[in-house]
Amino acid sequence: MKRSLASPSFILALTLACGCGSEDAGVCSDTSGLEARKSEARAAAETDYSPPVITPCPELDLPPDGQASSEGLTVSEYGSLLRGANGNFFDDGRWWLKATPRGASRVVPLQITAERCEPVTFAKFGYDYAFATPPLVAAPACGQYLTGLEVGHQIGDSWPEVLDVDGSGLIRLAPLAASTGFSAFLRIPRAPLDSTGPDSTLERIDVLRHDGDSLELIARANGPNFAATLRLVLKVGDVSRLSVQLELEPRASIADVPLIAAAALSGRFANVGERDFDHVQATFADGGSFDTALTDPTIAWGQGDWTRVPLAESNSELESIAFFQHEAAERAQYPSVMLSNFQSNVPIALELAVSTRPQPGGNVIANLLVDGSASVTGAPIAISYLVTASPR
Repeated sequence: MKRSLASPSFILALTLACGCGSEDAGVCSDTSGLEARKSEARAAAETDYSPPVITPCPELDLPPDGQASSEGLTVSEYGSLLRGANGNFFDDGRWWLKATPRGASRVVPLQITAERCEPVTFAKFGYDYAFATPPLVAAPACGQYLTGLEVGHQIGDSWPEVLDVDGSGLIRLAPLAASTGFSAFLRIPRAPLDSTGPDSTLERIDVLRHDGDSLELIARANGPNFAATLRLVLKVGDVSRLSVQLELEPRASIADVPLIAAAALSGRFANVGERDFDHVQATFADGGSFDTALTDPTIAWGQGDWTRVPLAESNSELESIAFFQHEAAERAQYPSVMLSNFQSNVPIALELAVSTRPQPGGNVIANLLVDGSASVTGAPIAISYLVTASPR
């Protein structure tokens, strides 16, 4: 069955249908349940961090010059690798789930488990690399592993992609519409902008269950300053919603870099031309709010490095932060992407920053910061929020 994928509008940062899951499948056993992942994260936080070893793979990675004729896979060539049902490990006519191999900018290993606890491995799929320029008979040994998960759902006679999870920690969400793209990407969790340390990466993701319009996933992340467990519940529709429950287990090293971006929402704005949004709006529980037009010519964005955007002061809790496009008045009521419904056992701070590369415009990132050293009792930092994606 042919699958229609939504086309990402900016950074492109998840297939043999094998019956690995079904409508009546039970929840995967406790060995891959949420409590088991939490226990693994606690144990990981008590050991020294070992980052994933990623060896160069020039035949599959992005060509240094970005040209399709050069050795390596461009974003377009990598997309060709995954067209149709290539890589699908589940397809029931309503949902499809695709495992993505190494290629282009996707390089971080990710262990994937399907419903009924069945491991999803690179060897299960006949990825065809003959389309590459120059063509490849098969993937070299350096690229024979999985790096991500793509999820699609039926709408009418098409099956657009609605969720993309990458081993690097990037998560993209799109509304269930036949012609739309990902509005922005979410990074959970990551190091704050001032940190010189590497970000965390996702090590494992388990498909727990699915039904008519919802899908539940469990993931485990690891990084130099913390380990983490995530529960993701996707609800698809004209407006797609992703419920995120995050538990952070700080390492002893967190004292050196105490701030953690529990969520980092990012995308591209521009004064002219294609963009993901042009306004940022935040609301607070005390009724206060601010609305910043990123295209405002009076804002001094600096010389290309990350520049903090001044926010209205509020002593109240953050209720929501939303990125909008204001090309048409009616769109003001429908943010491209929004974070809301925050719950946390430690205080949350909001940081908004912009990089103005390339001109005119740049990339904007909203960080929800928590202080890892606030967990003085040894209890994990627990945070939850809702991500909403609307048509643009």
